[in-house]
Amino acid sequence: MDQQKSQSRRQLDKGQACYNCRRRKVRCDSVRPICGPCARFGGGALEDCEYTAESGIARSQVLEEQISIIESRIQQLEQPNENQASVGLHNPYQSSYGSLALTNPQPQAGPSGSRSQRNLLVKPRPPNFTRTLVDNFLRRASQIGFFLNPQMFNSISSRAALSQIVCPALIDAICLWGSHLSHSDALSSQTTTLLPEALRSAAMSLSNQRNPNTVIQTVQAEALLAQYFFRNARILEGKYHASTAVSIALSSGFHKIRSANTPSNAPQSLTGYPPTAEEEGERINAFWAVLMLNNTWLAADGSPGDVSYAIVDTPWPLDIEMYSPTHLQPSHSSSTVENFLTHVPDHATSLVALHAKAAIVFDQACRLATQFTETMNHTNQPNNHRAEYSRLHQVIESLKEVLPPISSSEVDSQSLLLVIYSFVHTATIQLNNPFRLHFDFSRSRAINAAIAIVDCMRQSNLPEFGYIDAIVGTLWMAASQVFMTELSQARYNSGSSRQNVQQFRQGVETILAAMSVFSDCQMIGK
Repeated sequence: MDQQKSQSRRQLDKGQACYNCRRRKVRCDSVRPICGPCARFGGGALEDCEYTAESGIARSQVLEEQISIIESRIQQLEQPNENQASVGLHNPYQSSYGSLALTNPQPQAGPSGSRSQRNLLVKPRPPNFTRTLVDNFLRRASQIGFFLNPQMFNSISSRAALSQIVCPALIDAICLWGSHLSHSDALSSQTTTLLPEALRSAAMSLSNQRNPNTVIQTVQAEALLAQYFFRNARILEGKYHASTAVSIALSSGFHKIRSANTPSNAPQSLTGYPPTAEEEGERINAFWAVLMLNNTWLAADGSPGDVSYAIVDTPWPLDIEMYSPTHLQPSHSSSTVENFLTHVPDHATSLVALHAKAAIVFDQACRLATQFTETMNHTNQPNNHRAEYSRLHQVIESLKEVLPPISSSEVDSQSLLLVIYSFVHTATIQLNNPFRLHFDFSRSRAINAAIAIVDCMRQSNLPEFGYIDAIVGTLWMAASQVFMTELSQARYNSGSSRQNVQQFRQGVETILAAMSVFSDCQMIGK
């Protein structure tokens, strides 16, 4: 003890403290291999305590500077027409520990100079690159969750022209999707460079709001990035971008549009006048799109919800072309979701409104199922939840009655309707799952809901879809699990009819066949 105290009081010569203590401005005792502060606060990991080499530069410093050089070089390659002078890199620890005179080297002239270096890092892009990717995206835009007016892209032939009306984050997100959806190897291979560009643009988007529509376009960009990650089974990254999108929407007041208690930060036109009908419509659709995206993926894996429906006053969304001065919205709107969940009539029957309602009942069913299961494990009293169960069951059944048939719809509408029906029927499955062992009617409702999902698949022209929301992978697996459970019990239950067993097997086969249609093209998250 005395030795440690005397050692801590000893004045260290300059440069003897470990790099981690210097960076955190903590008194270091210079004990090796791990000093006292790093052992106490760094978990005792050897790599956290690092002493500078004879050159006075720690390995971490070298790595940080190398990253800065690479980032600077990438920016230089992405913007070759800008000033190519060498870029001096600032050492963040210069004031206390000296500086590293690191400079980005000037590219060499000639055929082996900057052009060849660019080709090593960035794949060459075909002519009309941006226009082609935008066109690829627009063919599936409504299915991917694009809530802005696609007419903004009319007559746009180049990125320079597009950048006049669209912020870089949205351009890059659209190009990423356009590359991902492309059947051309030359275009689809560009995703490896387009994804980092889109992530970087999204992270910096709100720092420079030269475009008056930057906020809503950033929300759209974050939503597209979330959909991209969900589609590629990168769920954690998808949830991050979905949460970012809904956070921007909430902070901009998109949840209080036409509310009787409009907050002071409600979105207004930058011209100082109230937003036009189309601007307001885009904000309404933006809010519902990101709310659905965020809440359904959280519910799908059992994560706690982070947005309360009680705060939502914004009216139900319409198809974007329906927003006009002649199509009057309600003058005031309040408690939109709460009214829906308590059977207050709203007459909102547009496809986007039905999509939002279907996502909400799925989210609510997942939440209640978790709550029911947890309490029943302790009390074993399923009747305690009868009122909540009955209320949501009636909401789900009422929603089913207003859904249009799939078979008579166009292909694009079929794709969205299949997602809507899958949400609604999976909500029935989730709501009844905790009670299937206690009540025959709950078991019957879950089976009928799974069969209904299969029937919807059979009514849809799946090969013509080309794309479907990745969330259906989770929804269809819930239906498949119902069939698998019934087939498993049928082996021990002589009362199960051969007809039922055959129907359950065909149900599983139909679901797997439907998923294979899209998984071959990476359409459904794994």
